[in-house]
Amino acid sequence: MIKKFFRKIFSEVTWVRYVAPYLVNIKNTKRKHYAKSGAHTQLFGPLSLEPGSVELDDYTRLQPGVRVINAGGRLVVKKFSAVGAGTTIIASEHVPTVGLPQFLSTLHINDVKSTVVIEEDAWVGAECILLSHSRIGRGAVVAAGSVVTKLIQPYAVVAGSPAKIIAVRFSLEQIMAHEAILYPPQERMSREALQELFDTVYAGMKTIGVDSMSPSDASMLEEYKKSIGIENYESR
Repeated sequence: MIKKFFRKIFSEVTWVRYVAPYLVNIKNTKRKHYAKSGAHTQLFGPLSLEPGSVELDDYTRLQPGVRVINAGGRLVVKKFSAVGAGTTIIASEHVPTVGLPQFLSTLHINDVKSTVVIEEDAWVGAECILLSHSRIGRGAVVAAGSVVTKLIQPYAVVAGSPAKIIAVRFSLEQIMAHEAILYPPQERMSREALQELFDTVYAGMKTIGVDSMSPSDASMLEEYKKSIGIENYESR
């Protein structure tokens, strides 16, 4: 009814350029329209996506300009993760088909649907591209402008096109301390699994994280966590 009302008032050009995107973005920034939307999710428009194909856990954020091209695929963002401004996520892929001109790829004939997953506490920087079947591991950092085509290991720092590992977010001991604070025991990565990663994937690589902050920042962090219900399972 609302769309019909606006169409009667505005010209087709005005509708397409100004009115329709605004109405779509109202829906795209309302948590109730999502397949799943946990507590304290943050949705900063404009967002270009189909909310019904996006699942957001608690404490997740989509920055302005995030675009999800799904064609039947899905995006899952797990707790504590954030997706940077202008990132494009493609949750399906075309299969070249005899007799199907590329112009008609919008018919989605033979398309392969997938689920793009961003695991817990990951950061996807601005203007990244996550292609079909991408999976961003827990705690990973994807540098701005990167193109991801595959699984990114937990706590890896990746950059480039295609994205490659350039560093590790934390040392093994820092990861253990970080997970002890953020997650209950049953959700933490084991030392054995982390040791294998450091032996086989991260050997000799630099780390970028720190494990200290000023007293005033520590106080501010704890107050804010408490205000939104983020629990510290073990103290720093």
